[in-house]
Parts: sequence; structure tokens; C-alpha cells
Amino acid sequence: MNDPTIGYIGLNHHHTEPYLGTLAELPADVTCACEPDESFDTDAVDGLGDVPLYREPETLLEAEAPDAVWITLSNRETPRVVEAAVDRGIDVYTEKPAARTAADLEALVETAEGSDATVCVSYTWRGHPASAELRSRAAQGFFGDLRALEARFLASQLAYRDADHYLFDRAASRGGIVQWLGIHWIDLLPWILDDPIARVNASLEFETPGVDVEDGAVVQFELASGTMGSLQCGYYLREGRYDTALSITGMDGRATWDPMGDYFGFEDETTVEFESTSDEYASTPRRFLTYDYEPVPGYGGGFGYDFMAQFLEARVNDDVDVPADLRDALEVVRVLDAIYESAKAEGWVAVENAKLEG
Repeated sequence: MNDPTIGYIGLNHHHTEPYLGTLAELPADVTCACEPDESFDTDAVDGLGDVPLYREPETLLEAEAPDAVWITLSNRETPRVVEAAVDRGIDVYTEKPAARTAADLEALVETAEGSDATVCVSYTWRGHPASAELRSRAAQGFFGDLRALEARFLASQLAYRDADHYLFDRAASRGGIVQWLGIHWIDLLPWILDDPIARVNASLEFETPGVDVEDGAVVQFELASGTMGSLQCGYYLREGRYDTALSITGMDGRATWDPMGDYFGFEDETTVEFESTSDEYASTPRRFLTYDYEPVPGYGGGFGYDFMAQFLEARVNDDVDVPADLRDALEVVRVLDAIYESAKAEGWVAVENAKLEG
């Protein structure tokens, strides 16, 4: 079987070159590309190669008919292009969150599920082996009665970033750090625990001059099971620095993890700390599980590669599911809707379609 042909749509994006790095490792061929913004220098994109370049996504889809497309467009433009692809039976791998609001995504979910196309959304932290270990332990009851969840995603200040990019424009993106970085943990924690977020209470900060999206946030949330948690995120640090954390605490067990490390990269190691009150752990109540990274180019290193490889396999194998689909994306965007509504209302807001247990 020949390697699938890939059309890359949306070159003016922070993740374009990392994704192209992963695609260069995967059994796939990038055969064409599209960038609607004519002011963007496409020649500066490392790893693209000499491929036909289009200015309209629909023109690429019609002229090239690739097997799949990789989409890194603004949240505003993504749903339209995903729909155009699936209408033509072309498979899609798209950057998260895939839409500005749930209303922009709901009809697309139905359209995609009614087509022959396979669609995957890039929540690659689900592919990390530490995430899988935490999910497995949660399913086995390691934590017992859950009591507290904590998440943090701090990054370098916007002074060190291209704040003129559409990622930081409300009309194109709707939100700032919550929907760009905090969103990783909004997806990952409920996935690990198999327990969706049911309601939120959010406070947002708008402290960067000339930027109309939030640069900081504190979000309280309640899962459907009733477990309470908090998420803090912000563009607060010096250039290149990150500060991330996940903590899951139950009456029987606890786990803490710094997924990112001090600087972005997946070429060293990461460690999850486990602590348990069970008899099984009596001799050593605290234990550490360390994962060494095998250097792999591209987005998310080796676990990003595995995530995207699963999408490519799901395209041709009905027994393989994509690791995150549009329904998963819709659930996350509904949480985002509630967060932004809560910040305006200054109080708790229920997530659409979510129900608390009991």
C-alpha cells in the first residue's frame, strides 16, 4: 500500500513546522499545501519542501484530492475547512480546539459522522504513556474516593511571543491562554478519570496592552461525580519557560506529574509520583515512575508520533479508533463556552449537556 498523500492547510501557525517534522517521520507524503494569508512568507516554512501552494483550501481539495489533510487554521476558519474536506471524503487531522464555540462545531460533528471520512483532533497528551498509566490506575480504583484535582499551565509572557498573530485575536480565536494551553488539561483530566466537567467558575485576566484575549485565568471546576478541582494558567514567565502540573488526590491514592518540564521538549525524562494508603504500598508508600524520552523529531516527540500514527492507522482499519474525535472536541469546547460565560457572569455556570451525579 502506498503512503497516504497529505495536504497541509494553514502554514501560518506555531505548530506547522513541528507537525511537518512528525509527518516526515510517519509513512505519509506531504504533496501540497495551502496558506490563505498572502502576506505570510511560505518560503520560510522549514520542512515543507517544493510542493504546489494554494491560497484557498477548497481549491486544494478539488485540484489535489489528497488522502488526508492536516489543518492548522484559526478556530474561526477550521470548521468550514473540515466540513469541505469530509464532504469530499477526505480524512482530517486538525489542531485543537477545532472551533471558536460549541455552536460552530455541533453541526460539523453530525456531518463528519455521516460521512466516510476519518477525523482526529490533536489532543496529543492523551497519547503520553504517563497519561495512559494514570487512566489505567483510575479505572482500577487506585485513587479511591476522589477529593481534589489541581492543574497548572504557566508559560512565557506575551512580550516574548508574536502577540499580533491570530492566536491572540478574539475574532479569530475567541480566547487566549485558556483555549490555547489550559485546554490541554481541560481535555486530559476528564479523559484520565472518565469523568466529564459539569460546571465551572472562572476568573480571567486581560493585562497585556493591545491584546484582547485573556493572558491569565483561574478556573474552579466540578466533575460529574462531584469532585472539585482547579486550573490556573497564564503567560507569566520569562522567555522559553514553562511551569506545568497535574495532581489527582483520592482517599486511597495520589498522583502528581509535571508533564512539560522547565522548557518545552521531549528529549530527557518525565516522572510521575504515586502515593498510596493501600496495603500493597505499605513498604514503600511513595513511588516514582520515570519515562525516558527517545528523541523523535516533531510535535510531541515520540508520543506525538504514536498519536498521529494511530490516526493514520484508523483511516484504513475499522478496528482502530482515532485517539480523539470531534465529539471529544465538542465536549471540550462546551467547557470553554461555560468558562467564558462564567467569567462574564462572575459565578458558576453549568456545562451544556453535562449532568452531575446524584
